[in-house]
Amino acid sequence: MNVELARTFLEVVNCGSLARAAEKLHVTHSTVTMRLKVLEDLLRTRLLIRNRSGANMTAAGRRFYPLAESLCRVWELTRREMSLASGFDGLLSVGAPAILWDDLMFEWAKKSRIERPEIAIRCEVGQSEQLMDRLFEGWLDICLVFEPRARSGFTVDRLFEDPLITVCTVERNALERWDPDYIQIEWEDGIRRQEQSFYPDLIETPHLSAQTPELAIRFLMEFGGSALVPERILRTRQFSRPLYRVPDLPTFEQTVYLVYSQNALDERFPNMTINQLRKSLINQLNGQTQIWELGEMRRRRKAAGYAMSQKA
Repeated sequence: MNVELARTFLEVVNCGSLARAAEKLHVTHSTVTMRLKVLEDLLRTRLLIRNRSGANMTAAGRRFYPLAESLCRVWELTRREMSLASGFDGLLSVGAPAILWDDLMFEWAKKSRIERPEIAIRCEVGQSEQLMDRLFEGWLDICLVFEPRARSGFTVDRLFEDPLITVCTVERNALERWDPDYIQIEWEDGIRRQEQSFYPDLIETPHLSAQTPELAIRFLMEFGGSALVPERILRTRQFSRPLYRVPDLPTFEQTVYLVYSQNALDERFPNMTINQLRKSLINQLNGQTQIWELGEMRRRRKAAGYAMSQKA
């Protein structure tokens, strides 16, 4: 089956009409109509009911939808693998929440690009639930999440603790009432439950709220106030104005997990073990300058590169 037929079907369903799908696919309306007819002829069933209000899936269309997604996904993954530039051993797709990409994972990717140039890295941001789905569907090779889900064939490793503390731009103790300058962050469910447990009567709306800690910190630097942030940032980052921990407010516990398929990694990255990958992440967390260990193969590559430079 031509993958464009399945992609066209998905686009029509997602857009709700043939006309909007044609615009997104950059083809004519008649081309979309023709592709749908060819697809339905191939499958010998009607997938869509088309009328003036748009296009709706039939029962057969609803059954075909996840299969079409799988078909397009497999093709895209295959295309990426086959189109790798020479010199790359593979493409490592890594997913993590924005709170980790803001500092830890950004620095990890930067050093990995230098220390492991034979591995191409694709970085993806999302919430734990989204990242787990992407991993299970095959779009990601590994993901770092706060709230993992178990599934057969996948391993969940506890990586490190990443507790959250309340910081303020002035030194003070906890206030008797809700801080009007508190910047609320849209945490995942586990942290939200801890917040609700500690502040059961909280009903006031904050002046500012942010989707990520990075955005909240930028607001703190601009306006002052307080926010709940990862404790590690006070050790690893410098800010334009001081941040002080509010000493009599609780620490909210949060754990980072590494989730992956051992079989998939062994097959796609024979020159990289999960222990090496895990250690590189921990080394970055601990602030080490070099995060990957030089194995025998990389020593040979380094020696070969040095010998070539001497000949030149």
